[in-house]
Amino acid sequence: MVKTYRIRRLLLASVSILVLVTALLATGCGEEEKFNKEKAAILEDMKLVRQIKVPQDIKGDALDLAIRESGKRHKEALQAVDDKLKALGEKYGKADKKFAAEAEDLRKTLKQDHIEWMKAAVAPKIKGDSVMGVGIGCRWEEIEEILGEPIEIKQTAGFKEFKYPGLVFNEIKDYDETDGKDRPALYGPDAYYMTGTGYKTGCGIQIGMTKEQVIEKYRGKFSMMDDHTDPKFILMRYDPTPDHLHAYNQFMQLTDGKLTRLIVARH
Repeated sequence: MVKTYRIRRLLLASVSILVLVTALLATGCGEEEKFNKEKAAILEDMKLVRQIKVPQDIKGDALDLAIRESGKRHKEALQAVDDKLKALGEKYGKADKKFAAEAEDLRKTLKQDHIEWMKAAVAPKIKGDSVMGVGIGCRWEEIEEILGEPIEIKQTAGFKEFKYPGLVFNEIKDYDETDGKDRPALYGPDAYYMTGTGYKTGCGIQIGMTKEQVIEKYRGKFSMMDDHTDPKFILMRYDPTPDHLHAYNQFMQLTDGKLTRLIVARH
């Protein structure tokens, strides 16, 4: 009889545990369903953000203005999505940490989304080979938004410079070219110098490449090249497009047959 009593108690305990687990699972499934539904709505918002574009077939000041206005709308729209994802993680993270982690993973992609949006927006106006999505033709604020804050900024009446580790952008205000007038406020650098190994240009050029690799990467994308006058330099007029919108001077310095410096500059 005692044995029967113990068996009965064990059966009751097992049933209680089963009921509890079933209830917890049901609650968890319910929370996950609600989480996924709200997440799906936020992802639809992200699709709308990605539809924000800069109008095509505009140039000069009109393009600069369009990038500024559309870029601001894009950034603000992403911030609204970020706020929703943060609230979503906080709301359901109390039930299960996996919900908070999933929302946080989505939030991490938003900053890069804006950087990639900016790269696509500025690409049509870059002259010469770009570097990490920016280049000559970009405004200073666009470079900083894409590459981040420089480690150093130098500025005088006739000179401005942005320094990153192994990458420097500068502008020399040549008053002979502007009839003594100040350049417009939206003007940016007119040259950059790449010496760091952590960068790659739009054509795939990286410091440390051999002369042959550099020439091969640029094949078909220049209107003039001189690699014979001085074995330590490759001089090039980068001109990859039929409309010549990207035409610009480039200088590549070689040490022991390998690229050690790339200069993209007007002169």
